[in-house]
Amino acid sequence: MSAKIVSSVHIKGALAKKHEGKEFFLAECKNGPTHVPDVEGLVQFDAVAIHKSWSHPRIVGYEIKTTRGDFLRDAKYTMYLPYVHEFYFVTPSGLVQRHEVEENIGLMWYNPDTGALRTKKKAVYRKIEISARMLLYIIMSRLEGDRYPFHSTQAEYWRDWLANKLSNRELGWTVRGKVAGKLSQLESELSKHKDATHTLKEIQEVMTKHGLRRFGDVATVLDRALAKTYPVSLDVIRGQLENGMQAMQRTLREIDAIKTRSALGDDFGDKTEGVLYPVGEEG
Repeated sequence: MSAKIVSSVHIKGALAKKHEGKEFFLAECKNGPTHVPDVEGLVQFDAVAIHKSWSHPRIVGYEIKTTRGDFLRDAKYTMYLPYVHEFYFVTPSGLVQRHEVEENIGLMWYNPDTGALRTKKKAVYRKIEISARMLLYIIMSRLEGDRYPFHSTQAEYWRDWLANKLSNRELGWTVRGKVAGKLSQLESELSKHKDATHTLKEIQEVMTKHGLRRFGDVATVLDRALAKTYPVSLDVIRGQLENGMQAMQRTLREIDAIKTRSALGDDFGDKTEGVLYPVGEEG
């Protein structure tokens, strides 16, 4: 059996939903006015449903029990039988077993987790003489019955309203706490995203500085660059050094050629001193 607390109001609501649009339903139905009871005594059903049929009328009475003690103490249910074609006990699931009710009486279970009703034992249909006093009471009570649905008195209605109000307030506090916690979590995640975006921007600036293109996947480009054993900028420096060395080698070759020509001039008696001619020109 579910650990949820079940009240008669919950079960009356489920019964009303079960008969909605199909049968006439009235909670807290008596067999006559309180101040002028029937000769057999005043009887009050927790709920009554009337099947809409002239050829096969069917009045179903319901007695709701939410505790074992209430069920075991009930000795007046036999007074209900003359007024209804079918009679049911309705309890939270598992509270009462089918073998605990008489053969001609039905049993329904209410599931507080789903709000659904389940017939555990079908009531036997009995022929009765429909009470005119009871029908008249139904008509008269219907004029005010909608003011406090599923409640027998105004006091019961307001007690249930207050309990529901307190329950809703507790729910509001719980929801507010969860929303505040979720908001704090989202703010923390947003701060992390901002930090990550700032870091990525700095990485992209460094990549641009060192000539790394940012087209495509930044992570792939960066991974390829870092996979080398030396900084990418050394490639540029190396190229510049190689170009410089080649230029120096050309200069050295030119100097060697000039020295050679100078030496040849001395051998042929050229007395010109201190004059150097570029390669390919005559003195």
